[in-house]
Amino acid sequence: MSRVQRTRVEQGVGSRKSAQMRRTQGASRLSSSVPSRRMPPVLSRSGIGINSVALDNRPVPRRRVDVPLSSPGAEIRLPAVPAVSNKWRLLSGLISVSLLLGLILLTNNELFQVNGIQVQGLERFTERDISQAINITGSSIFFINPERIKNDLQLTYPGLSEVDVQVTWPASVSISLKERSPVLAWNWDGHVRWVDENGVAFEPHDEGLDVVQVRSIILPPTIDDRFVDPRIVRTVAALDDYLPEQVDMIYTAEHGLGWHDARGWVVYFGFNDDNAEQKMNVYQSMVEYLEGKRIKPSIINIEFLDSPYFRMES
Repeated sequence: MSRVQRTRVEQGVGSRKSAQMRRTQGASRLSSSVPSRRMPPVLSRSGIGINSVALDNRPVPRRRVDVPLSSPGAEIRLPAVPAVSNKWRLLSGLISVSLLLGLILLTNNELFQVNGIQVQGLERFTERDISQAINITGSSIFFINPERIKNDLQLTYPGLSEVDVQVTWPASVSISLKERSPVLAWNWDGHVRWVDENGVAFEPHDEGLDVVQVRSIILPPTIDDRFVDPRIVRTVAALDDYLPEQVDMIYTAEHGLGWHDARGWVVYFGFNDDNAEQKMNVYQSMVEYLEGKRIKPSIINIEFLDSPYFRMES
């Protein structure tokens, strides 16, 4: 081989090595300019080394929705939504509906419907009166409220002092009550209210009952939430021991309690029962004196022991 040929061969080899080196450097620069791809984490399927907290905090997988368009090969991607299973919601809905249907069937079952009530302690009231006031016949036992029945009865009939309601299965309602005993009947302007020993007023419930009558053109003096001051009630009871039968008492705001004597005059006794026996002794002495003098008064007032007086007709 001549010197010229050997020189050409060496130049070709050098050119090929230079090209190869340029390609290698270009690849190196390209690989350095492109970021390295992160490898996905590898999870072990064994129980060793698993972080359960990290697994529980993983985001819920989302379902991708692609909608094809009219152009071939074209589609639009909608925002991804979490893939949620509805099986538990469906199960809870079925349970709720089943419970509701069961409750409806129970409340409409004749076995649990109240057909009547049992009442104990009746004196002047009747079982019909009590039944009409609460109106629970035919109702389901599930809707019976003992406290409400008690309140309804006491509001409707103030003459009931005590009410106790017991509900038993499957549909029994028992009521025990105590009625107030009237000691007087307060009659004003045609309205009548019975009054018990504590001054509590209530509607008359037996017109044939013999009760002391007090007639007035005004309402009685009250105290707290009572219709009549208990002192007036005690005074009526004290006077009733001295007065003849069938004598009605009267009441005025000026002189208190009194009565119309059958001999033609009015007697005023006062507002309380203090010294009731002494007042009646003074009254009898005044009557004897007036009859001895043939004096017929129109008024005899014994309201105050130290200053009784009588008044003639004007």
